Amino acid sequence: MYQLLWIVLQAATSAATLVNHSAELRVVTSSGIVSGIYNNTAQTVRGFIGIPYAEPPVGRLRFAPAQSKPPARHPIDASSFSDPCPQVYTYSNESIWSILPYKIWNPANMSEDCLYINIWTPSSKHQGKRARNAAVMMFIHGGGYGSGSGSVAFYDGTNLVQDNEDIIFVTFNYRLNVFGFPNAPGLDPLKQNLGLMNQRLAVEWVHKNIANFGGDPKRILLFGQSAGASSVDIYSYAYLDNQLVSAFALHSGTAPSLITRADHKNWNDLSTAVGCGSGAKSLACMRRVPATKIVEARTQGNYKYNFYPIVDNRTVFSDYAARTRKGKVALLPTLAGINEHEFSAIVRLSQESVNETDICENVQKAFNCPLQETVKMRLDRNVPTWRYLYRGNFTSLSPTTWLGAYHTAEIPIVFGTYNLSKAIAPSAGEAEASRYIQGTPSETYSDSSRSYEYFLGAWVAFAKNPQNGLSKYGWPQFSFDQPTLINLALDNTTQVVFTSADPWDSYCNEVGKTTDIEGIQDGKGQIVLGYDL
Repeated sequence: MYQLLWIVLQAATSAATLVNHSAELRVVTSSGIVSGIYNNTAQTVRGFIGIPYAEPPVGRLRFAPAQSKPPARHPIDASSFSDPCPQVYTYSNESIWSILPYKIWNPANMSEDCLYINIWTPSSKHQGKRARNAAVMMFIHGGGYGSGSGSVAFYDGTNLVQDNEDIIFVTFNYRLNVFGFPNAPGLDPLKQNLGLMNQRLAVEWVHKNIANFGGDPKRILLFGQSAGASSVDIYSYAYLDNQLVSAFALHSGTAPSLITRADHKNWNDLSTAVGCGSGAKSLACMRRVPATKIVEARTQGNYKYNFYPIVDNRTVFSDYAARTRKGKVALLPTLAGINEHEFSAIVRLSQESVNETDICENVQKAFNCPLQETVKMRLDRNVPTWRYLYRGNFTSLSPTTWLGAYHTAEIPIVFGTYNLSKAIAPSAGEAEASRYIQGTPSETYSDSSRSYEYFLGAWVAFAKNPQNGLSKYGWPQFSFDQPTLINLALDNTTQVVFTSADPWDSYCNEVGKTTDIEGIQDGKGQIVLGYDL
């Protein structure tokens, strides 16, 4: 009798568990009910991958502002990435981005139906309970506004969520190149920056829906890398009346990078190349041309048809310094930095060495001097600001020693995805540096001068508490008058080193000006960051 009762109770408990697990994989959103998956074998992380946040921008919606996705009648399968947005995507085996997991998912199947969001969030098995009011880390991918996707393997949020408490991670796609920044005659001048408008729509979607995934809409860290960082900085000026986010983090990019004027030249050249001619009448024709033909024309044009955010003085501005002086910038806490050896990423891996002088000069022109200026502007408005310099040179991520801390090298460390590099196993120091920078509970490290327990890692601490998280973590706010530049992974160690920025900024102080990334070229006169990064 008791044995039978025990069997019945066990069966009921198992059934209830299955129901509970099934329930937590179905979430109601403004796009409809989404059905996710467990994203790891321990079932501590739920993945809702490929949620539409906008109507497909096809037909009459090509080259037009995206429209919000109405609720679907049937549950949405959110178990796999959407197709990447149309782009030229070719990398040789001489590129570090080809031999490591920097590639976008399924580049052979590009589609204009690409405006999707990916969410990684704790499950009921995570740390004993599912997170409520978790901080949200929302990432904007790079790619020079011409390529990229939220589906890059190194962007996977599983480890970040699994290894930390009360964190939700989000990536998404936005329209790229001519589809996102057409600079077309015949279009409303205020509706040219479609990719940036996609980003805003994605933020609005997350703010509206993230509570249903366990997130706190009042704590959304908006951060990005390269063009993604530029996008974040642009966002900080564009939406002052309704910011929807709580903090910003800029990885290797600032607002003035890769912006252009409304001259329509690239549009006219490209539309002529596909048989649509030039001028206002070309718009209707370009809406009918297959996307694959447009992409192919960009390939044949040897990438000369580059498209970047356009100054419209509503979303993108011509003088960010003047706007900052007038207080027209979001006064939200900001974490900003660059990598020590950014430009080594464009050098062929087969080379035995690099010209260090050229690398350093280009890093200063394209990355550090614009960052110095951005930091100065924020400090002038008393914005809480932290500044870092990433210097890691881990073998599994930099298999050629001269690569150093190249452009994007910090991403797998911050996201905890460094172990996806299969060519060379990560070192213990690499794992420790990632834990320190990203954040893993219950770890203590010591050095000769002090010990510090990083119950929360830097990026996680910042997301959870933008005002004080980094200060409690032991990182001082940046000042040009104090040793407050945060040197990360120096000599591949976890020990953070604070130095003065003066030696690092000496080039900017001597030159007295900065150079937009758009002007940096390789030996063939090719705009490097327009398509490579």
